Amino acid sequence: MKKLFSILSLITVALFSFTSCDEENDSIYNYVVNEGNWYEAPSVAPDFYVLNCGNWGGNDASVQYCNFNAGMVTSPLYDKGIFAQQNANAILGDLAQDMLWVKDKLFVTVSGSQKIEILNENGKRLRAPIKFEAEGASPRMLATDGENVYVTNYDGNVYVYNAETSEFVKTISVGTRPEGICYCDGYLVVNNSGDLYAYNGTVSVIKLETGESRSINLTNPYTASVVCNGAVYIIDSGNYYDILSNIYRISLEDATAQPLNICASAIATYENTLYYVNNSWSNEAGAFVASPLYALDVVTNSTQEVLAEYEMGNVNSLSVNPENGDIFVGYNATENGVLGTMHIYNMGGKLKSVFDVGYYTCGARFENR
Repeated sequence: MKKLFSILSLITVALFSFTSCDEENDSIYNYVVNEGNWYEAPSVAPDFYVLNCGNWGGNDASVQYCNFNAGMVTSPLYDKGIFAQQNANAILGDLAQDMLWVKDKLFVTVSGSQKIEILNENGKRLRAPIKFEAEGASPRMLATDGENVYVTNYDGNVYVYNAETSEFVKTISVGTRPEGICYCDGYLVVNNSGDLYAYNGTVSVIKLETGESRSINLTNPYTASVVCNGAVYIIDSGNYYDILSNIYRISLEDATAQPLNICASAIATYENTLYYVNNSWSNEAGAFVASPLYALDVVTNSTQEVLAEYEMGNVNSLSVNPENGDIFVGYNATENGVLGTMHIYNMGGKLKSVFDVGYYTCGARFENR
């Protein structure tokens, strides 16, 4: 992967707080700092990005570029991130929602600003932003089959763009207020969150070859939708009162949803492992309650605790590096106006690195090969 960023340009926007927590020096994320200079890691690490949602109405969404091999993380602040740097100090916008890195392009949905940005790997616009002016329209989540990019939109459609040319292909009609989406084995699975406060959500299972679409009735399927060991898993968030959240496994062939009877607010996957954490509202406690981070082996159906409950408060994102299984946990700050942090753990739960991210981070994003 070729990058046009120079070391000097990265240093000018380098993060001020980036620490290593691995004293054994066996991690590709292990760095030391001396008089403001970052020293190169002992082995090659993959590049990745971090997308930060920003504050509601704050127009402070941002994209960070991370090159751990060079010991660099760009600033999480919207006016110093790579988008502003590469686009004449332009603002990414209000409430970034999702980002997909595919075919040397970054597709970014900015829901509050009702647009899609398509960038090169340096964060420079490849075309004018795609804007949605209709009332209620809001681009949300992204998926790809390698040929096309699929974007859910609150107008009830999935918008399809060619991954190579970025050109519009078509729309696919789905349910009400579609959110999470994933591609698996010729199918799209779309979470339709339903009418606001009605808890009448559905899941659309679409066979792309034929266009056939079938619907599954649930309560409140929201953003989480992942593929693990060749199967699709989603979260139904419940009604935040007497219907608890639940992880479902979606059957593609017969369009059914099998509950796992596991409460969760975030899921991520690596090979045959499904990671999940529940950091959602408890009516009984009258507060947000965090669970430990668990790893579920979907083949053996065995579960183990990876991170203790006390480590999982204020979690806003959960991502996994597809190359080595490292777990990226994004934490919100406990005070207003303070940046969040990204903690990187190995699969055993050992903390490897910590660095600053923006407000309400959407998580780390890796290349879709």
